[in-house]
Amino acid sequence: MIPQRRLLVALLIGATLILLAALNSALWLAVVGYHVVLLVLLVREALRLPRRRGFTARRILPQPFALGLKQPVQVTVSNPQAAGLDAAVADHAPLALNATPREMPGRFDATGVLQVGYTAQPPHRGAFAFGPVDVRVWRPRGFWIRQVRIPLSAAAAVYPDVHAVRRYQLTLRRGVRILPGQRRARPPGTATAFAGLRDYQAGDDVRRINWKATARRDQPVTIEVEAERGQQAIIALDCGRLMTAPAGVLTKLDHAVNAALLLAWVAQSQGDRVGMMTFSDGVRRFAPPQRGPAQISRLNRMLYEVQPEYTEPDFAEAFTYLAHRVSRRSLVVVLTDVLDPEASRDLVAHALRLGTRHLVLVVAMADPEVLAARDAPISTPGRAYEWAAAEELLAARRQSFEVLHRGGVLGLDVTAGTLSPSLVERYLELKERALL
Repeated sequence: MIPQRRLLVALLIGATLILLAALNSALWLAVVGYHVVLLVLLVREALRLPRRRGFTARRILPQPFALGLKQPVQVTVSNPQAAGLDAAVADHAPLALNATPREMPGRFDATGVLQVGYTAQPPHRGAFAFGPVDVRVWRPRGFWIRQVRIPLSAAAAVYPDVHAVRRYQLTLRRGVRILPGQRRARPPGTATAFAGLRDYQAGDDVRRINWKATARRDQPVTIEVEAERGQQAIIALDCGRLMTAPAGVLTKLDHAVNAALLLAWVAQSQGDRVGMMTFSDGVRRFAPPQRGPAQISRLNRMLYEVQPEYTEPDFAEAFTYLAHRVSRRSLVVVLTDVLDPEASRDLVAHALRLGTRHLVLVVAMADPEVLAARDAPISTPGRAYEWAAAEELLAARRQSFEVLHRGGVLGLDVTAGTLSPSLVERYLELKERALL
């Protein structure tokens, strides 16, 4: 039981009466009467508050938590004796989940049920443990607050952003507006195959109208085609030192993990076989390229276990391993970081060597703080030095990508927040141009 402010005021009044009674003994009767009435009220209200044993709680968690995404968590507290009472709920969520708000006010309804919610934004993958739920309940204009701790332990896992896959799947349906940076799921390519018939929509090529089907249905029907299928994509994920750098809420590695999962899903939806390799100073995991949704589940579990390592990546070992394990010409997407030509010398050299057999795409994320330092207005001499340093770093990155481009290796340099849609856009562009 916790006293409310009203009880503290009542006790202060009682203490004042005792002080006055010490000066005038005629007031002692009033002092005794006041405290007897106050004691009766306190006991009566304590008995009217809901019992501790009557509280139950239920927590609804996202299944699973998605990395870097704000997601709702709902807590329901029940006790028929608490109907109509004011309350506050605090869930013992892990601090790393950035739960907001930590305390949620509310009021029990007529049946004694209170529903509150908050949002959580996981900054990294892994397992998290939820603790009990604390509930405070009180009567309006009362003296006591009943605080109860309800055991409600639960385990939660944070996986790569699987919700991005669902959002992308919805936006790629026919008739739904394509979001900026996204293409249709079946872009027309130089090599196309019949994929089915559908109703004609504004903007469709009139040369693809099927006149026989149009005559049968008495409305325009168009032929739907898809790009050539059966190709192969390998995602190589660098887990080394440079990928541990923060880029907003997430690290560069976690941004790369989300992008890798989305790219894998899009590739398999195109009918391509998808494989994956994780490496740092050596190859950590390798999943041979396969086709189908089951492969995406395997890659998702593989990405869930990826951990950053504070070591320099060994591109020679990783790319040599990949060349030996994958003989068929494939699109190799390397998610890493690129610095100046000297620091990225191994990456450039071995990417060029791997590019003689495969189509290599090197993907890097620009540091948002460096971009902000370059784009901010120059108002002081100190800002001029910051701008010059940022521009020098970015110019060195551009040099590295130019060397890759001259050797036939593709490059993609984007900010962390746009990595996933930009990577998917580039993949679909390569499919459309039939470069593989």
